[in-house]
Order: sequence, then structure tokens, then C-alpha cells
Amino acid sequence: MEAGTAALAAAVNVGRRSGRSNVACADPSTPSPVRALVMPDDEAAGPFRTACIVLAAGAGARFGEPKAGALLETGPRFIDAVVGTARAAGAEPIVVVVAPGFDAPAGTVAVVNTNSRGEQIASLRLGLARLVSVPVTGTLVWPVDHPYADLDSASAILQAAKQTGAAVVVPIFEGRRGHPVYFARDCWRELATVADGGARAVVHAHAADLHEVRVTHIGVVRDIDTRADMTNGEGTIRNAISR
Repeated sequence: MEAGTAALAAAVNVGRRSGRSNVACADPSTPSPVRALVMPDDEAAGPFRTACIVLAAGAGARFGEPKAGALLETGPRFIDAVVGTARAAGAEPIVVVVAPGFDAPAGTVAVVNTNSRGEQIASLRLGLARLVSVPVTGTLVWPVDHPYADLDSASAILQAAKQTGAAVVVPIFEGRRGHPVYFARDCWRELATVADGGARAVVHAHAADLHEVRVTHIGVVRDIDTRADMTNGEGTIRNAISR
């Protein structure tokens, strides 16, 4: 197991037992201890609180530029649209995993991933490392290439997580699974240590306690992969996490 992954797994264990840890990874290739994000006790909003990790460090090779900073037709950057929707749905804190030098949205916790061409699971682990000391029940995991996922969908995912207590909650649009996906805290160690398949493998491992939420907006399966996806009215419609 890589040193950074082992440190995160240990931190998640500490967080689950005591709610406190001082370990977080600042760089997936050369991890170093930094202070984990801690929310003041008086900010607790109740027994169910959720964070959001926005995965936004990718180079965007097929798109032609990093998608985090690309602009939607209406003007905002991809990352600003995702952060705004997550915040409106009630996610707090919002951790954005970005490339070096990127201007993160105000009010977010920025974590730098220096390897913009690495596996997405590395960015997710960096985000989780900043949450191990935060008293949240779970987190949304939101790839920045899904900026059209709407508020009603995000709210439905969180409401289902709260009502069912499911380990994983996935949105469904016309039979296709999409993003963002909710992972309860009990899944975080698995996300930190899974050897192959990334978050998808963890979703499959929780088939028995996974909850699917049917939504009515196409945004959860509208994956913006190339510039053509911005102009065809739908994007690349994918089953983001296959059954």
C-alpha cells in the first residue's frame, strides 16, 4: 500500500473512533502531514451533515483545457456551477481538489493534486483526508465534468441518504446511474484502500446496501468529455456507474 494511502486509512480509522485526526495528504505522490480541516462545534447542523468533494484536478486533455475553469453557456465556470449547486443542497464543507495554481471558488477548502493526469481516486483520497476530523455523516463525490446536475437531483440524493442510512446513494435517470454519488463515512476506509476499480469498485461492493434515487433531470448523466458535448444539447450520456 502506498504511504499516502496508508496514512489516509489510518486517519479515517481515527476519525471514526474519535472524530479527531491531524493527518491529511497534500500531494498524492509525496504525501506530507498537514492539519486536517476541523469545523467548530457550534457549526454543527444536526445529526445528519454532509460534505461535498469536487473532483476538479484533471487536465481535460480531450476537452482541450482543464474543465474546472471552462465556462458554461450561461457564464459560470464548471467548478462554480458544481459548488453553487452543492452548497444550495446543503453540503458543507465543500472540498475542491484542483490543479496547482487554480483559483478555487470562495468559501471552499482547496486541496492541490499535483498530478493532473493521475487516477481520479487519488483526488478523492486527497479530499477525504481533509474531512477525517469533520463531523459529517458522509460526503457527495462530484466530478467537475458533471456541471449540469441540478439542485433537485442533489437534494434528492441527500434526502435519500438521510432517510435510508444507505452506505451509497446513486442518482438514476432513465435507467442510467449518474453523479454525484453519496458515500457514507463507513465507506471511506474502503475508498482509501481499494486496490483496483476506484470508487466504482466500492459502489459494487455495497450492492446490498446501495440506494438508487430516480431523478427527472438529465444532468446527472450528462458527462462533458469534449467540446462537442457542450453544443449537442445533451453531452455524453453515460451509465456512470454500471450495475
